[in-house]
Amino acid sequence: MNAHIPTMFLMIIVISACLAASVALIARTSEPEGTGYWALAITFNTLTYVLFIGRGQIHDWLSIVLANVFLSSAFALFLQGILQFQKRTVARWLIWLPVGVEAVVFAQLLPWQNARNVANAVILSTQILWIVVLVLQRRKQTAGRGQYFVVAGFLMLVTVLFMQGIKSVLQPDEVHSLLKPSLVQTLTFLISPVSTVLLSLGLVVMSKERADRRNQDLAMRDELTKLFNRRSVLESLMHHVAMAQRSGLPMSLLMIDIDHFKHVNDTHGHLSGDRVLRDLAQTLLTRTRAQDVLGRYGGEEFLLILPDTILQGACRMAEALRKAVEATPFHAEDGQPLTMTVSLGVSVLDLASEQHGDALIGLADQALYRAKLGGRNRVEVA
Repeated sequence: MNAHIPTMFLMIIVISACLAASVALIARTSEPEGTGYWALAITFNTLTYVLFIGRGQIHDWLSIVLANVFLSSAFALFLQGILQFQKRTVARWLIWLPVGVEAVVFAQLLPWQNARNVANAVILSTQILWIVVLVLQRRKQTAGRGQYFVVAGFLMLVTVLFMQGIKSVLQPDEVHSLLKPSLVQTLTFLISPVSTVLLSLGLVVMSKERADRRNQDLAMRDELTKLFNRRSVLESLMHHVAMAQRSGLPMSLLMIDIDHFKHVNDTHGHLSGDRVLRDLAQTLLTRTRAQDVLGRYGGEEFLLILPDTILQGACRMAEALRKAVEATPFHAEDGQPLTMTVSLGVSVLDLASEQHGDALIGLADQALYRAKLGGRNRVEVA
């Protein structure tokens, strides 16, 4: 199965050019998440095959040396795009070092095709495997499955590079011309457009999945404190109440209110109030368990759902949170120190009745009201 190589090059050029334009349009409308680098990488890949198709008609320095430098540059740009997507930094010179090595090696090995094939396989595979390692290192932190399209596309490219390198080593006396039809060449230039499509699709899907996850978080999270918002924490409360009633396991609820919070806003300004809310939310969050659900109920009030927790455990948690807030140094926006405290109301789900989440909140609210009347900075039980 030997295909006409120049025709395959034309196919690759058209596909790559279309994909580069498509990714570039996405890059212009999205946040800087690597898509700009990826669009440029696919463009360099397109230019590589434009130079390849001129082999024998333009100077070898263009169709061999410059073409392969462009190809290596494409992988360097892919790498920069992945790093930007992952919010990681690597020294720029290290990213582009293989491109310089590719230029020097190809300039020195210009008369020897097989030696160039082996060198190309080593240099480009190193670049590609670096990208694959980076993607797989952050696979758990990256939303969705687009990353696996990217890995598959790059591994396909590594496969064809190894095929070319091994063929050049096993058949050193045979001249493996780029435009000479062969099974390896045909497979190489069939896999190339497929891998480019996989890479482009994977990169676009990665960006979309991250945007979807961000939108989901915005719908579920309070923008200021990054805790669950009122709707989310109430939905979670309904879920945990239903689970507790089915399983017969205990469940408790804490309602937490910042003491004299209005005084902070009136005296130091709303920016200071926002800062206190953020810092207090983190103070509470760092002292909760993995199974607990903490959310902002509204204003300066928070709800903490405590699954599988009896009254004594809920009271211990409430007292620990009260002491933690009292001991935490808070500051106004201008750096002035503030002493903040919280009052807490504790309620426990009555498994003997068909109690709903609203009733549990009402009981915790009543206990919180008594804590306020009792002098604040205290815990009261419903």
